[in-house]
Amino acid sequence: MTAYNRAISDITKIILRSGFINDLTECNSCPEIIFSAPDIPADILKQLLQDDYVSLKSSYGNPSWGEPIQYDLLQIETGTGSISLEIFNRAILLFTRNSEETRRAHRVVHAVEKHMPHRQGKS
Repeated sequence: MTAYNRAISDITKIILRSGFINDLTECNSCPEIIFSAPDIPADILKQLLQDDYVSLKSSYGNPSWGEPIQYDLLQIETGTGSISLEIFNRAILLFTRNSEETRRAHRVVHAVEKHMPHRQGKS
């Protein structure tokens, strides 16, 4: 088994909560999509591995940058634990902190987000 196949098989669940909120108490009201192995779409797994999701830090952006607040919480569960990536105002973040790390965080969230029912057909 290659390192790539091992990394893919280690991911057991992916959860994305994404939407616009008026304040941080509304985070749990955002639409959510859940994928469990072995039904995780291949394009999501490919993007997670391509952008080395394990090296991304846990939080990006600032909730005070926009109103309403664009909110994304990506949770990736593996056989050895879980990784959470929380992003506030992702669109604004891309303009203000246009680093490679920020772009990688955006790409991994977008890879999952495009599978949400309200996003079907949009890329």
